[in-house]
Amino acid sequence: MKLVATSVVKNDGDIIEAYVRHTRAWTDHHLIFDHDSTDGTREILGALVREGLPLTLFSGESAENLQQARSNALTKLAFAEHAADWVLPLDADEILVMPGGRAALERALASCPDDRPASIPLRNYVPTSDDDPSELNPVARLQYAQRRASTTMKVFVPRALGVDPNITTGMGNHAVFRAGARMDATPLTGALLAHYALRSPAQQALRILSGELQKISRGKASAGLAMHYRLGFQLLAENPEQFFATIVQPPEAHAHEPAPYLGGSLRHTAAAHEWSRAIRAVVPLLEQLALSHGSLVDQLGAAAPTDASAPCEVIRPLITDEIRPPALASAAAFSGFAAIAGWEPQEGPVPEAFLPPFHWATGPETHFTITADSAGVAQLEAEALTYANDQETTILLNGTEIHRRRFPRVNQKENLSLTLRLRAGENHLLFRHSAWLETAADPRKLALIFLGLRVRRQ
Repeated sequence: MKLVATSVVKNDGDIIEAYVRHTRAWTDHHLIFDHDSTDGTREILGALVREGLPLTLFSGESAENLQQARSNALTKLAFAEHAADWVLPLDADEILVMPGGRAALERALASCPDDRPASIPLRNYVPTSDDDPSELNPVARLQYAQRRASTTMKVFVPRALGVDPNITTGMGNHAVFRAGARMDATPLTGALLAHYALRSPAQQALRILSGELQKISRGKASAGLAMHYRLGFQLLAENPEQFFATIVQPPEAHAHEPAPYLGGSLRHTAAAHEWSRAIRAVVPLLEQLALSHGSLVDQLGAAAPTDASAPCEVIRPLITDEIRPPALASAAAFSGFAAIAGWEPQEGPVPEAFLPPFHWATGPETHFTITADSAGVAQLEAEALTYANDQETTILLNGTEIHRRRFPRVNQKENLSLTLRLRAGENHLLFRHSAWLETAADPRKLALIFLGLRVRRQ
């Protein structure tokens, strides 16, 4: 059986050698498209080709987000030029695991129908405080997996589908479509992909910064792919300590089940500090964005005057209420109120979503009480986001509307700072939601995620 792997990679220099060597144990050839990596990924791939590994490299000129189109093109090449019986579209952070090795994989694929894709689940591994920082190979370094099972599946493509012009893979190679309709997949018994999307704080910071900056630079910042980077980007800008604490997990919260690595020793992965690779990768991106902006300024003739005698712009007093207060310690992140309804128990952290500990607020409304010994003023501070489109939340205090907030972008954290005029005794605070998520898998009416909700008496 001829097995060919395909991959589209970018700035995966910390794992690319381990990934390619391990995947070699399962496949006959590997087609890799490198999307302008600047962190050493391309150099490592070149060294692996010169070493003699069955590896073909590709690149392109477009700066657009064409990852799925490129992956589909590699799949077609694998069938057309490498006589593949099955194509394994894999990311550089996915390590194939199956007891019995390649022979067992071939038997499992042979038992699958040739007119349907095969599906394989992911198991997420995370960095912990027990990791050995001297170990260069992330597969060996990251030995703890999340206990909860992932519902995410990847697909392998048989030849009968791959040569059909009406067949495409989509959704990041998580599904196969025939003429736009998603096809059912056959579970690949006994196999899984150990998933190393989270490898270190520096790697995650690089991934988020480059992904979000490229997305914003294309315009239409609230549309398109990679919306899940937004919260991580905001945490890096506002509270990096919280971001890093979310990424590195306590080992006791996870299962110690190191994935078997079949690739042998690393020869080309440098022992540079992890932040060196991240900085090396992100600086060319920042320079490219700055040069692009400068070129637009030149074209518009809108360069700022340098003469000190030039007229000043209109200035205004800085309103202190617009200055967000420093982040509070996590113990005080939810304080000063009592939850009555529409408030779920604390969850998280969820590092793959960049979520520190949080609470869900559910629809149609979330009800709190605030008890005051005497009438007076308090400050409401909240950090909230939503996964529901077109979400608007109305806030009422003792039956009177005091604020209305529209959430313009999914997964973008909104900071609220409101003055509350409390009466003596019990006060009722309502968050009334216009939209929420409700699915068969989770029937709760999930409206808002609160990263913090505090009421402080002044």
